[in-house]
Amino acid sequence: MKWTYSIKNKMAASGILFILCLLVLLSNYTDRDHTNNVKKSISTLYEDRLIVEDYILKMTIDIYEIKQALHSAGQHDKPAAGQIAVLLSHIDGLSSAYQKTKFTKKEDETFVALIKTLNEFKSTSSQNKQDQLANQALGQLNELSSIQLEESKLIMKHAEDLYLSGEAISQFAFGITLIILVVLQALVFTSKTLDNTRYPPANLN
Repeated sequence: MKWTYSIKNKMAASGILFILCLLVLLSNYTDRDHTNNVKKSISTLYEDRLIVEDYILKMTIDIYEIKQALHSAGQHDKPAAGQIAVLLSHIDGLSSAYQKTKFTKKEDETFVALIKTLNEFKSTSSQNKQDQLANQALGQLNELSSIQLEESKLIMKHAEDLYLSGEAISQFAFGITLIILVVLQALVFTSKTLDNTRYPPANLN
């Protein structure tokens, strides 16, 4: 009945090969999933953080130029008023582009406060009040910039965690694959031993 052991070995080898195929497919799927998630993190970092930081920087420069225009001209100076109007229009364009990005809860609150400050600036004719509101807007822009930095750190940490997780899964899959190959090799040797026992060498004497 030793032939039954050979059949069992073949069935076991077939089952192990099937498991190995599933393991390879699972590892491939996991690698692709982690790669896509890392790509999404990098895309979010660029589109929602780095580009936004550029918007914030440009708006900050505009506010400083507005302050300079306020300090260098009188309240009824038309050239200064025209320059401020142009700068405010530029800020409106930047803020509109900013609104198309993904906001965190804190960022949304700060951005709404910034828009309110800018609207108050536009509605007042007091130079002192405008100067105060310009300083307030600078503080809000600085807060928004700090949020971008913190969010960028979180995104990079998430991407790093995804990479380490993918690396660990790949190493685990590689280790299991080696174990399966060793088991298969053992089954092959066992099968050969059984075949030699089944057909013993002829006695030449």
